[in-house]
Amino acid sequence: MTQATLTLDGFEPLQGTVETGGDYIRFRTGSPIDPAGLDRLRHGRITIDGKAEKVMVKSVQPHAGEDGTEGLELTLQRFAPSST
Repeated sequence: MTQATLTLDGFEPLQGTVETGGDYIRFRTGSPIDPAGLDRLRHGRITIDGKAEKVMVKSVQPHAGEDGTEGLELTLQRFAPSST
């Protein structure tokens, strides 16, 4: 997985890992945030390998890491589809 930073209005930037594929990005973070607060947010920017792009939050779900830590998994949709 690749490291990334997700920036949403009203929140500190979130650090996490991503899996990318086509128009969608799966972002996993262990940062302590309230998932209910994310419900009102729909747009943000994600930076992957130094490249930033605009994304829309499609879903937010609880996620348990392999080490037992709790976090969130966000499914993000790219505004401009990836060429890869």
